[in-house]
Amino acid sequence: MTYEQWREARLNEIADKAKVVAKGTVTGTARLPGVAGEWRVTGEGALTYDGAEVVGTVELPGGRTAMAGGADGFFGVVVTDPKAWERSGLRGIDTYPYDPGWVFEGEFRATPERHVEVDHLTALRTTQAVHAPVDLAVTINGTEYVLTVLETMPGQRLVVFTDETNGAGTPDIGRWLVLSPREPGTRFTVDFNQATLSHHHIAPAIFTCPAAPSGNHLPMRVEAGERALVHDLKVKATTYLRHLENREWTEARAMCSAEATVWHNDGKGDSTIGENIAGMEAQIEPIASMRYDVTRQFEQPGEVLQQHVVNVESKDGGIFKVDAAVYFRFENGLITRIEEYAGLPG
Repeated sequence: MTYEQWREARLNEIADKAKVVAKGTVTGTARLPGVAGEWRVTGEGALTYDGAEVVGTVELPGGRTAMAGGADGFFGVVVTDPKAWERSGLRGIDTYPYDPGWVFEGEFRATPERHVEVDHLTALRTTQAVHAPVDLAVTINGTEYVLTVLETMPGQRLVVFTDETNGAGTPDIGRWLVLSPREPGTRFTVDFNQATLSHHHIAPAIFTCPAAPSGNHLPMRVEAGERALVHDLKVKATTYLRHLENREWTEARAMCSAEATVWHNDGKGDSTIGENIAGMEAQIEPIASMRYDVTRQFEQPGEVLQQHVVNVESKDGGIFKVDAAVYFRFENGLITRIEEYAGLPG
């Protein structure tokens, strides 16, 4: 496969991942965040959705599809929405120019059977033991580096590494090298031009990926491979508002960084994104419907400024509108700051 073919395949992979709107495991009775309906494992060990047995795939409300797999009372479920790619605002992947100087020879080295404790990128970071069957030894500029290799799924070897570009050219959580299984001692090509972003960047609430194991840091700037996802930020700003309209609080929160802040011209100062969304959820009960009509948007790198009208209908029949201007700031595709200047209801 040529480098150009690999990049095209990567974009297709990203598009498929962006269609995933929920995933989880079912061992008893469960509900997936943002997905209506109940999943249950029967006494006979079969998986059901709202009482109907599931074999392979099942169609869900809203044009979504759930794919399930497993046995013996343990099932994994992945829910996809064909429209989620469009709503994501993803347009491509920014990469460093291809550089043959970042192609090296490496080998897997046998290690004692082991699991290593690795942080995972959950909302509150958790640590899990992950199978690490081999190490990757690679010599860069005359120095040998030995990196821990994770096996997060059968048939895939994953090197999660950090380097000196993190936070200054690439994401601070590091990047991936996805490698095929080989016997220890086998020498093969290690191409850092194929260093990728983790799936966590596409949907942080869904893909809670592993962080780099201790020791997997390269003390240099690896200016090769993927740098960032490219988004149409105007689409992302609008998608965030659509989640609020539909009371999809979890999905709205997932579009924001953990440190995101919100400011309103009400004299109360900043709030966290969690406090802001919780406040909206607490006040939504008397409202029958809410719609944001965007009248204009302006975008520059990392920022969107827009005007919109909030149309609200209350359950007692009241109708009013609010004119507003909103500023969004983004980093690595996530909202980090919202500032809203709202007028009086009319």
